[in-house]
Amino acid sequence: MENSTILNEDQQDCLQELINIAYGSGTAAISEILDAFATLSIPRINIIETKYLNDYLQSQVKVDMPQFLATQLINGKFSSENLFIIDKHSAENLAREFGLEESEIEDINELSDVILEITNILSSSTISKFAQEMDIEVSFSPPHVKLLNSIEEMDSTFIDKYHQVIIISTILQFENQNIRGELLILTTDDTIEFIKKLLDKILDEL
Repeated sequence: MENSTILNEDQQDCLQELINIAYGSGTAAISEILDAFATLSIPRINIIETKYLNDYLQSQVKVDMPQFLATQLINGKFSSENLFIIDKHSAENLAREFGLEESEIEDINELSDVILEITNILSSSTISKFAQEMDIEVSFSPPHVKLLNSIEEMDSTFIDKYHQVIIISTILQFENQNIRGELLILTTDDTIEFIKKLLDKILDEL
């Protein structure tokens, strides 16, 4: 499933380090906004062809539970698209961390607002920090969210639009809650080549 020929070992290690730094920024942002101790597990990076994307997600998410899917375009030379996928149970726990009442948690629109907020936090903090480390500029389009009954309902246009997918997977945790969400970055082939050149430049300067 994985395509190991896209990045060599040095490039993969360099990208992993930059992502680790970026997710550290995301952890701090979430903790500050929610006034609760949060951790993001060490991100795992996989690079696969989009035709295997559904298979990957089936192995990672709770297939018997509805999933919230938030999407957000990243603009600039790092042209790509963020996908944040979180199961309904985790979304409800996340809403509790945001201070929502149980009656509000039963409202899908309220849960959707929480997912949009967490997507904005993750995107602005992690991707902005990642871009800063790579000395590039990015901007974000407003995120959109929808509730899927199953992961099979994910729009197949992702497969048509992208050839390769850089998957950055992490687990979002709080002291009293276990909340899991999958953050994916879908990129064009041109963007992957752009990333490789930047990684090589960073490696040459070490």
